[in-house]
Amino acid sequence: MKHVNPTQQKHGFTLIELLVVIAIIAILIALLLPAVQQAREAARRSQCKNNLKQLGLALYNYEASHRLFPPGHMESGNDGPSYRHQFSWMTYILPYIDQTNVYNLIDFNLIDLSLSASQNPAFQPAGSTDIVVFLCPSDPVGRVNPDWAPTNYLANQGIECACRSADCTGVFGHNTYLKIRDITDGTSNTIAVGEILKGDFDVNTLNDNYIATSGADASDIDTCQSAPPNASDMGNIWLGGHPQNNMFSTDRVPNDPRLDCRAPNNGCTNYAARSTHTGGAHLLMCDGSVHFLSENISLEVYHALGTKQGGEIVGEF
Repeated sequence: MKHVNPTQQKHGFTLIELLVVIAIIAILIALLLPAVQQAREAARRSQCKNNLKQLGLALYNYEASHRLFPPGHMESGNDGPSYRHQFSWMTYILPYIDQTNVYNLIDFNLIDLSLSASQNPAFQPAGSTDIVVFLCPSDPVGRVNPDWAPTNYLANQGIECACRSADCTGVFGHNTYLKIRDITDGTSNTIAVGEILKGDFDVNTLNDNYIATSGADASDIDTCQSAPPNASDMGNIWLGGHPQNNMFSTDRVPNDPRLDCRAPNNGCTNYAARSTHTGGAHLLMCDGSVHFLSENISLEVYHALGTKQGGEIVGEF
């Protein structure tokens, strides 16, 4: 009979050894997951910044062709039923971001003075199209509105905006058609476009909700805080139709903890730049450069960056 040497016998893992191996693997996964998530967020953040660079180039190409920038949004009529918000600045730059086919879907002759653009079904074929360059991949909110496509980027109306007029301290406003020479503070010192979080139609989630209060002065942000949030459709329609889809305010620093505010009866908005990036948000300057501005930036400096003709002297930011 052949004898087997005990030292040559094969055996499997004991239960304790198996548990140790599983514990080691779990620790390695726990260590690796944050690194993977950080790498993914870094890639998303880079894409978000690149989107703004493309928007800056598009704005410059538009200005080179038309000798002026597009309006924050166009308006039709002067008052009453004929006064309606129409197309946003994003609509006008479509041909300059390789979206000519979408732009050609819009027949501007079909403007109905009794309807805003986002109420007019004639513009839905274009406005329902998702435009990748209008979306920051870091925003956890996807598309919520089945009829209209959203955006994460709004134009700078400045610290204040005289509602229903072109008298904005920023670059974009109601029916504004600004030329580069009008930016006397310097294009490198003036914000053009800022990042925001698009609404998810749920006022109880994230910080994409705001207060829509009739008769309120949206510039008085502290007064607005007395009302609970009741709207969450910010940036919900890139095509235009209402100020909450077109323009943000530089009255408050990025990620300001106070709720945003809109006064529906006069089209005033006070929306801070917002993002899920840690510590601040991306902002596009009028010279085409993109900066990540800290939520701890000096309010005085931020106000200076938000105006086009304020005459302020801005240092490093």
